[in-house]
Amino acid sequence: MDISVIIPIYNEEENIPVLYRRLKDVLMKTAYSFELIFVDDGSQDKSLQMLKEIRDTASDIRIVQLSRNFGQHPALNAGFSTARGNVLITIDADLQIDPGHIPAMVNKIDSGYDFVSGIRRGKGDSFLFRRLPSQVLNFIIGSMIGKKLQDYGCPLNAMRAEIAQAMREYGEMQRFFKPLAVRLARRIAEVEVRHDRRMAGVSKYSFLNLVDLFFDFVTNFSKQFFQKVAIAGFGLFGINFLIETLYLILRFPLSIIPEPLDRLQATALIGFIFGVQLLIVGVLGDFVIRIYRKIDSKPLYIIKKVW
Repeated sequence: MDISVIIPIYNEEENIPVLYRRLKDVLMKTAYSFELIFVDDGSQDKSLQMLKEIRDTASDIRIVQLSRNFGQHPALNAGFSTARGNVLITIDADLQIDPGHIPAMVNKIDSGYDFVSGIRRGKGDSFLFRRLPSQVLNFIIGSMIGKKLQDYGCPLNAMRAEIAQAMREYGEMQRFFKPLAVRLARRIAEVEVRHDRRMAGVSKYSFLNLVDLFFDFVTNFSKQFFQKVAIAGFGLFGINFLIETLYLILRFPLSIIPEPLDRLQATALIGFIFGVQLLIVGVLGDFVIRIYRKIDSKPLYIIKKVW
């Protein structure tokens, strides 16, 4: 199998028929063999029923039903676990991104890249409540991961199956598949994709959802971040300690500095205290993250049935 397209589904009954036709139309024009994996993430509408009806007349569709709603990224990981393709494609069911971009992304994979990310272009979402927070998250995630992407939030991505296999060893970090996949990938490319407004249904991510997602990300990926905070604190502490020590030596035993330098002393003292605080925060943060990873062993997802 060449390509597996994984689509998380949560209350998308109005979009499923159109999405299926578009995906099939695009992929049928390529020379690749493919499968479409729809992951029902505990939908409460007729999404699952509609998928079953399509499945009755099509052999290129597979359905993964989760026992309840686990969230977008766990649903994607459930799809990865059942995928048979050498290249895995992720796309949302909201039709905001045209599936016609998939062949270009697969071509990038064929040319040697491990992960290809979409870059959304257009006015598909509100700037203040969706695009601006996403831009802030892009900067923060890139800083913490150590690899910059223009759009960490784009749902259209392509990656080698080996990346998904490697991700299984990372426990709760799989909840953020894209940052983790980017961290594991050696060669990364980006492709611009058109981003339109939803055709039907409502977005499953509000501004508060993005805030919650951010804190979850920090919890799972912040070990290295807190280590950097501790190193910065230790450095700041050390520099100001040396400055204060040198000042005292020059001021009293050597009497090279005859008059007290109040501003220098105050600045060094503030830097010293702030450095100690950063060092404590970094050490405690790293300690808490280590404990969290050991005790948080609940399943990422539970597959109820596969068709």
